Amino acid sequence: MTVWLTMVLTGEKGLSAARIECSPHVHAQIRHALRAMLETHLPDRDIRIVSQASRNDGTALPLLCQITEEASQGPSSLPVLQFGPDHPTGSITLAPESALTNAGDSPFLRVLMSETAESLGLRRNIRLLLDGSRKTRLLMSRTQAIQQASLEKTHTIQELRVSLRMLSARNAPLPPEPPLPEQTEPPAPRPVISLPPEDPVPDPLPTPPLWFRAARRLKRILRSHPSQPALPVQEEPNTDESSPETIPVPAPEPEPEPTSVPAPFSVRRVLFVAGEPDTPGVLYRCYRNAVAARDAGFEARVQPCAAVGYDDIHWADVMVFWRVEYSGHVSTIFDLAEAENVITVFDADDIVFVPHYARVDMIDGIRSIGATEERIERCFSEMRRTFLRCDQGSTTTAELVFTMHSLRPVVHLLPNVYDMAALQRARLALRMRGEPGRISTGDGLVRIGYATGSRTHQRDFAPVCPTIAEVLRQRPEARLVLFREPVTHRPVLLMEEFPSLIPVQNQIEWRDMVPLEELQDEFARFDISIAPLETGNVFCEAKSEIKFFEAALSGAATIASPTGPFQRVIRHGETGFLADSPTDWYDALIELIDNPERRVRMARDAYHSVLWPFGPQAQARRMKLVLTSMCGDEAAALAGETRLARARLTPPPVPVIPPSRTLFHHDALGEAPVTVVITSYNYETHLLDALESVAAQTLPVLDLIVVDDGSSDGSVALARTWMERHCDRFNRLILRQSIANAGLGGARNIGMDAAETVHVMQLDADNILRPEACETLLGSMSDGTAYAYPLIACFNEHGPVLMDMSADTHHQPGTPELLGDLPFNPLSLVSGNRIDAMAMVTKWAWAAVGGYYVSREAMGWEDFDLWCSLAERGLPGHHVPKILADYRQHETSMTNASTEKEAHKARVVAFVQARHPWIRLSAERAKPRKS
Repeated sequence: MTVWLTMVLTGEKGLSAARIECSPHVHAQIRHALRAMLETHLPDRDIRIVSQASRNDGTALPLLCQITEEASQGPSSLPVLQFGPDHPTGSITLAPESALTNAGDSPFLRVLMSETAESLGLRRNIRLLLDGSRKTRLLMSRTQAIQQASLEKTHTIQELRVSLRMLSARNAPLPPEPPLPEQTEPPAPRPVISLPPEDPVPDPLPTPPLWFRAARRLKRILRSHPSQPALPVQEEPNTDESSPETIPVPAPEPEPEPTSVPAPFSVRRVLFVAGEPDTPGVLYRCYRNAVAARDAGFEARVQPCAAVGYDDIHWADVMVFWRVEYSGHVSTIFDLAEAENVITVFDADDIVFVPHYARVDMIDGIRSIGATEERIERCFSEMRRTFLRCDQGSTTTAELVFTMHSLRPVVHLLPNVYDMAALQRARLALRMRGEPGRISTGDGLVRIGYATGSRTHQRDFAPVCPTIAEVLRQRPEARLVLFREPVTHRPVLLMEEFPSLIPVQNQIEWRDMVPLEELQDEFARFDISIAPLETGNVFCEAKSEIKFFEAALSGAATIASPTGPFQRVIRHGETGFLADSPTDWYDALIELIDNPERRVRMARDAYHSVLWPFGPQAQARRMKLVLTSMCGDEAAALAGETRLARARLTPPPVPVIPPSRTLFHHDALGEAPVTVVITSYNYETHLLDALESVAAQTLPVLDLIVVDDGSSDGSVALARTWMERHCDRFNRLILRQSIANAGLGGARNIGMDAAETVHVMQLDADNILRPEACETLLGSMSDGTAYAYPLIACFNEHGPVLMDMSADTHHQPGTPELLGDLPFNPLSLVSGNRIDAMAMVTKWAWAAVGGYYVSREAMGWEDFDLWCSLAERGLPGHHVPKILADYRQHETSMTNASTEKEAHKARVVAFVQARHPWIRLSAERAKPRKS
C-alpha cells in the first residue's frame, strides 16, 4: 500500500495534501500501521486518515482511496483497499475494476512489488491507468467547493429578497433615517422576518434595524431604484378572521416626544482570525489577546482563517484579522461580515502591509530564508488588501501605529505581552539557579545569549559580531549561547557569514531550539541577553520589545539596539543598556561581565519595570478600552478620554529596593498562591505571635518572607530559629535583613522584591492574621484586582478595644473597634486613609506604581500613598467585610512612636500631598491611637 501511495504522489507533483477514508469497522491497528508508514515514507505530504462517517465534514482534500472491511458492492471509480476477516492484514492485489482488494498471499502481488524491469513497467502502466481517476476526483472536489460557495451566496440573496417582500407587504416604507429601537440584547444575527401576529399590535410601525440593513444590502446586489416615498399610514390589524385584508387608517396627529437616541452598538463577542496559525506569533497576537478580551468581560475565540465559516461570523460582533492574506475565501468572509454588521480589525506585528518594503536591502530575512522579493511583495500586497477591507487596525508599537494611520484613521496599540504561564515558568527556572536577585556562583561562567528563533537576523547580528568575539577573547569566562535546529544541528545563524567567531568557537555554547512554552527556561540560563537590530531600518525600527521583557522575566540583563520601542522601555544604565556603536556594545558587555552585582540589580529592576505594562492585567484594560470604543459615540468618547488621560500619566519609577542580605533561604521549588511578608523592627516581644498566625493559615501551600529592618534586639535570631523548625510547613522561607535601617517603605519593598507569587499579604510583626485570612482574601480577588483588605479588630494587652461612648460613628458604643470598615471607593481617599496596611497586594500592582515610597523623613504613610497611586491609575481594590486580622495597639507602635507625632506628621502630610495634589485631608493634626 505504501509503495502504491508513493508512486501516486510522485506522479502528482502538485498534490501536497490528500485524504484516505477508512471504514469505522477497520481495526485500529491497521490505521496506526498505515499512519506510521506514511510518516516514515511520505513525511513531506499531508495525508490524513479520516473516517467515512465524517465524509461530509466539509474537508476539501482530494480522496486517494478507501479502506474497508465490507464486501465490495460492484466496480468502484476509486481505489478501494479491502481487508477481509479471512485474509492476512496488509496483502493486496489489483482487481479488474481498478480496486485494491485483500486476496491473501498472491503470487501476482510478489511480482508486482518486486524491482524487476517487468514489474517496474507494470506499476508504471497501473499509475497511468489511475491518473485519469485522480484528476477527475480533483476537478470534482474543486467544482463542489465552487458550487457550495455559489449556493451560499444564492441563499443569502434569496433571504434578502424575502425580507424586502415582507416589508412591502406590511406597507411600511423605510424612513430616510430610521431610529434604532432600544435594546438590551444584541441584534438578531440573521435577517429572519416573521409574519405579523394575529393579535393586535400596540405599535404597528416598528422598523427593525435588521430589515433596514437587509433592504440596503439587496439594493446593492440587485441595483434596483428606490421606490417613491409614500404617505405614512398606520395599519390596524383586523381581528376578524373572515376578512384577510387590513384596512389602512390615517395616522393620528403626532404628539411631541423627546428626541430618541439610537441604541448603541453592543460588542460582546470577539473572533480572532489567524492568518498564520502555525507560527509563534499566533500565541502573542491571537491567543493572549483573546484571553485579554475574556478578562475584560467579553467572549472571545480564535479560529484559523481557513476554518472560518458562516456560524463564526454570525457569532461575532468584532473580527480581528491577524496577518490574513486576501483571497476569495477572505472576500466572502468580509461580505458576510458586512451583512451581519460585524466590525473588522486588521492586526499586524510587523510592517507586512507595505509592498514596496519587500526588498532584500530592507528585509534581510528574504535572502536568508531563501524567499524571493516577488513572493514577499505578493504576500504584503494581499495583506494590504485585507487591511483596506477592514474598518480599523491594531498593532504592537507606536511606529507601526504611525504607518497604519496612512490607511486607516483608527488604529489601536496593543503591545505583545506575556501570560501567567510564561511568568511562572520564567521565575521557577530562575529559582532553580538559586535565590532570585542574588548572585549565583554556579559554574563561574557568564553566558551571553542571543535568542533568535528564525534565520532572519543575519544583518542584525553582523555589526555586533566582531565586538562579541573580542569580548570573548578578553574574558575567558564568557560564553556566547547560540541556537541550532534540534535534529540537523544546523545553526539558526548562518555561521559562514561570521568568520570572526572562528577563533573563539570553543566559547560558543550551542542549544537546541525549544518550543515557545520552554523559551523562558533558555532565557533563565543567560546572564546577559543581547537584542541587536539594524537601526535606521524602518522595518527593524518597528519591532516590538518582546526580547527585552521576556529576558527580564527570567532574570537576564539586556543590551539592545536603540530602536524606538527599546528606547521607550529601557532606562539606559538602570534597567538595561542601549548600544549603537561597537564601542557602546563593548563597554556594556565588559561592565556586565565584570560587575555581577550591577548585572543582577539591573535584571531585577528590568523585571519590575515590565511586570505591569507587558502583563495580562494591563492588556485586559487596553482591550476593554478598544472594544468599548466600538459601542457608539458616547462609549468612544469616554474610551478616548480615558486613553488620553492615561497617556499623560508620568511613568512610574522603578521600585527602590534598599540593599539587604539573606540570612536564611529555603525553597522547595513548588508553587504557592500567596506570600506573607512580615516587616519587623525591634519587635522581639511580638514577632512569635505574628509567625504563628502565618503558620496557622488554612492555605496548605504558603510562602513566608521576614524582613528585619536593622533590629538591635533578638528578633533576628528568633526569626531564624523559628524558620529552621518550620521548613516543612512552607514552600519558601526567606529571612532578609536590610544593610542599614531603610524605614517602613524600604522594608516593604525588600519583601515585595523577594516574593515570587502574584499575591502578597502584608503583615507588621506586632499584628496577627486570623487563620482564614489569606484564603478568604485570595478568593475574593479577580485577575484585575490590585489589592483586597478585610475588617481588622483592635486589641491591646487587656483584650479587644471597644468603641468610645462619645465616638461619632454609626457603630453602637461598646462594640469592638474596627479598622477598614468602609467599602472600596477611591474617592474615600480624598479626605484621608481608610485602609490599613494589612492588605493583600498583587505584585504587578505594586510594580505598576513604583512600589512603596522610601523616605525616613516622611515614614508612616507608605500604605496610604500606595492606595492613592493605585487610584490614580484606575487599579481597583476590594473590601472583604469580615474580620480577618487583629491590630495591636501599644505605646511602642510606629503609629504612636513616630507617625502621629506633631512635627513628623506635618512632614508626612506635606510629602504625600505633594505627590497627590487631589488629597484634601480632614485630619491633618496628629492623633495617637489608643493603647
